Amino acid sequence: MTEKRTPVKERSIYVYLPTNKMTERWKKLAKKSGLSISQYVLNIVENYIGDESMDASKGDLNKRLSELEGQNTHLRNENHDLSKRVKSLDILTDQYEEDLKNLKNRQFQDEGFDGVREFEPKLIKLLKEREIVKEHELLDLLHIDPGDAVAIRSINQQLDNLFSYGLVKRGKGGLIWIR
Repeated sequence: MTEKRTPVKERSIYVYLPTNKMTERWKKLAKKSGLSISQYVLNIVENYIGDESMDASKGDLNKRLSELEGQNTHLRNENHDLSKRVKSLDILTDQYEEDLKNLKNRQFQDEGFDGVREFEPKLIKLLKEREIVKEHELLDLLHIDPGDAVAIRSINQQLDNLFSYGLVKRGKGGLIWIR
């Protein structure tokens, strides 16, 4: 048996588009997809509506969006707190490095120092690795502030000791490590 179809007039919906331009655009899109304008609009609407689970999906999406916004806020706060902590730790690290540098430099400042002096490893490595180290570049290569008189005196004292031990000499163009 064939099911009796409802008359076309009872199944029709009239849609009036705001502009002729929009009407022409829809017709072109329908033609491009190989469908009549009625079938094209029907497909678009049905795909949008879905199987009535769209409303539930929107609710789920809104719930998920709310959760994500909460997570975002939490992560922003955590990031802010961690940034403050990193800043504090950077300040503390800088202070410890300064204290360590001063402690190391003090060994070479004190004429009456009794004990083993530890040379700056960067200085020794630099002198060993390079054929010649120009004296005017030495502070820059060691990342020493030219205004840091204590560090400069310490490096000069270390160089004097290396000269007296016969490990470094002044040559043409700079300092040379004796192998």
